[in-house]
Parts: sequence; structure tokens; C-alpha cells
Amino acid sequence: MAVERVPGDVKLAFTALLVLASLASFIDNGVIGWIVAPICLLLAWFCVFRAPLRNTMLVLMFAGLVLENPSEGPASSLWSTPFAPMGALMLVHFKSVIGGWMFFGGMDLMLVAAIAVVMLRRGVARGALGTPKPMIRLAQLTYASIALAWLVGKWHGGNSSFAVWQMDRVIYLPTVFLLCQAAFTTAKDYLAVGKVALAASVIRATLAVYVRLTVPSTIDPETGENSLPYATTHNDSMLFAVGSVILVSMILQGAGRKATRLVWLFGPLLIAGMLANNRRIVWVEIILVFATVYLMTDTNAFKRKLNRVMVGLLPIVAGYVAVGWGSTAGVFKPVQVIRSAVDSSADSSTAWRDLENFNLVFTTRNFPLLGLGYGTGFWEMWPMPSVPYELEKYVPHDAILGLYCYYGVVGFAGITALWVGGVYFAVRSYHYCKAPLEKAAALGCLGSILVYYLQCFGDMGLGSWTGVYLVAPSIAVACKLAINSGAWDMNVVARGAARRGFAAWVGIR
Repeated sequence: MAVERVPGDVKLAFTALLVLASLASFIDNGVIGWIVAPICLLLAWFCVFRAPLRNTMLVLMFAGLVLENPSEGPASSLWSTPFAPMGALMLVHFKSVIGGWMFFGGMDLMLVAAIAVVMLRRGVARGALGTPKPMIRLAQLTYASIALAWLVGKWHGGNSSFAVWQMDRVIYLPTVFLLCQAAFTTAKDYLAVGKVALAASVIRATLAVYVRLTVPSTIDPETGENSLPYATTHNDSMLFAVGSVILVSMILQGAGRKATRLVWLFGPLLIAGMLANNRRIVWVEIILVFATVYLMTDTNAFKRKLNRVMVGLLPIVAGYVAVGWGSTAGVFKPVQVIRSAVDSSADSSTAWRDLENFNLVFTTRNFPLLGLGYGTGFWEMWPMPSVPYELEKYVPHDAILGLYCYYGVVGFAGITALWVGGVYFAVRSYHYCKAPLEKAAALGCLGSILVYYLQCFGDMGLGSWTGVYLVAPSIAVACKLAINSGAWDMNVVARGAARRGFAAWVGIR
């Protein structure tokens, strides 16, 4: 199936939109902003309604991954790019930027327009790849689980304002997935999604290095805290990890010389970005996801050589970790990072989160089936140090335990079923795909979901646009790869549904 071309008037309108938005961001004047914003909104809507949905979702994905989100900025008073106003208008609620009542932002308006496009263009082009029906049902199950958590929270006297913050971004993931599965209709769309994710990771890594080199920071002599704790945002850890998974997957699958050049070109930059951003969770994600990907990949000549090298290095690595576990020397920095993430006695932040996790588990034990629901906070049975964060009891750092606490076992299964389905189709696609790039794409999809889960488990990844625009397109691509490779036969499932009833409807053969 040929890729639908972008009309000339859309290209012209999009160019005008970029020029106007960039000029307004650089000038950063309130009056000009009020004049330009409505024009940019009309141009954006024109582009969404006229352009192929595929292009719309790729552009929104790039914007969600690259633009600055002021609610995630580590030190907005120390630095910002000229495009910060554009990011604020796109990624946060308008009321947080310009005041007033508007509890939505630019991304919300674009997604609403994209939904309208899907509803108006109901016909499916001949040759377009479909989506396994169970995945559509799992997306719908996510909405049902959110609604259940809202009702349970109301039953427990939950606060509606806090409930809105708790479901923020959670409701976006199934929405963006449904849009992406409608937008990506060809076997080669995985290339475009991978390019956007890799480009975004390189751009943010470059920015992290630039910020660390140019923005002055100070160390508090009493606490030892850095005034610039991380260079870009905490959630960029997901972006750096996924970019690394894409590069490593291409090498493991022998994707050719071009892929090797990309690894040598972008690999060091991504590592530099991780070091500049100074977040320990990214190393946990890299280690665990790489180990998972490595163990499930097929054995080839490169992997056999690497196995021999790893076996030879194992005693050296074990000795390095053993010696560096209790050392503060700079040469053992990687070991210190790992220890700080798992040993409460070595890091005050880890110890503080242990208290939070205890309270979450205790609360969950009292409401195991349906949870507390939205709008309610976990019980503070073990007193925690006071922090200037109003949402602490409603949006905890460990979002996975938070889901158990507010959704219970029933809701947790419903809210994460879409993630599990994405893992299933990514792994199944990997074993059915033949082309090296397709197999690498399947590994990249799997890696995106695993990285997202680890970020949610480690530190509030659930409420980020980065997570939404890494995972939702990845799940959609995994589904398309499964259809294209024969890992999932839409015709067999459709014919069998009439004979086997519910089992076939949920995808059980």
C-alpha cells in the first residue's frame, strides 16, 4: 500500500505555523502571544484535518518527546530554550500558563481534532494493515478501569480535583494508541516511528550535554545538593534508554552497515546525555531491558562472539562491583549509582521512598480488590518527612504501587492489560519477522514498554507525555508487525469467532 502524500496546501500551512510559533516564542511577548496563538491554532487544525493521519501522529509524537514541559523542568529559573513558551502551550493546561479556567492544552486540542478525523474518515483504504481486535478491546478495557476507579473514589469520598491529576496521562495512552493504530497502515511505518524516537532521543541528549556544559550550578555545602540536579527532565531517561535499545537492537540483528554507522554516531552522544542528565533510573532501565532483549534474541555470529567476551569479563566485573560497593571513589561511580537505587542505607532518597512504598502497600492491603479509587490519598501509617508537594499522597513516586493502591487488583489488571498485549505482540512479531530491521523494530517496541514500566516503578513515569508517545506508537507498531509477518492472522480469528465464541473474541486460539 502506497503512503498517502501530504497536500501542498498543508505543507504551506504547516510552514507558516512553525514560523509564527517560533517567532512568537523567541519574542516572548504576551500581547503578541494572544494575537498569534489563535492563528496558530487555526493553522494547526487545518493541517490535522487535511493531512494524512499518519503524518499528524508522527508530528504530535515528535512534539510530545522534544518540546519542553515546564511541569517537568528541573530548574526552570536556571535555563530554558527559546521554544519553552511553545512547549508550555502544547504540553500543559492553558490555565497553568495564562490563567483562567481552561483545563486543557494544545496537545488536547490536537488530539480532539485527530479523533474527529478518524470519525469522519471511517473508510479503510484497500491494502491497509488492520489491528488485532483483542488490542482494541484492551484499550476499551483501560477506559472502563479508569471509570471504575473514579466511581470507587467517589464512593470513598474522593476529591474530584485530585482525581483529575491522578488520571492525567493515564487516559491518554489508550487514546493515542487507538489513533496510532488507525494512522499506521503500512508495513514500513515502523521505520518512521523509529526515526522519530531516535531523532528525539538524540536532540534531547544534545540539549542535556549543552545545558550541563553552559549553565552554571552550585553545590549546597550543607546538604551537598546540586542546584541543577539533572539537565533536562527526569522522564528523558525513558527517551535515552529507548534510543539506546533501538541502536543495540539493530546491531544484534545485523541490520547492515548503515545501522552500524548510526550506532557509532549516536551511541556516544546518548551515553553523554545520560551522564549529563545524571539520573540513576536510566542505568537501571538500560541494564534490565538490555538483559531481557539479549536473552530473548536469536543466536548469531555476533552474539556468539559477544557471549565469549562476556564470560571472560565476568570475574573482572564481579570483582569491580565487590570492591566498589562500599567505595566513594569516582572510578566506582556506576557501582555507586546501582547501590543507591537498591540500598536504602546508601541513599536518603531511596530510604524516603521505602517509607512511601510501605504506606502504599499497607493501604492496598486494606482495599485489595478495588482499591481506594481516584481522588483519595494513601494512608500515612509510617510518618514521612514533609515535602512541598501537594499531590504526594495522590500521585506517588512508585506509580505501579500507586496503581495497585487506587485501582486494586481488578483495576490494575484492566489498566495494564494493554501494556501486556503490547509485549505479547512485540515478542510474537520478533519470532515471526524475517527482515533484520523488522526484528529490530519488534525489539524496540518491547524495549519501549519495559522502559516505561520501569520508569513508572522507579519514579512517576505514568504521568508523562514522553511515556505516552513512546509506548502508544510502539504498541501500534507491534500490532502491525504481527499482522504483516503472519504472527497474527486476522482472517483466521474472524472465521473462528463464529465457531468458538468468546475464546476467539479475546484472541485465544
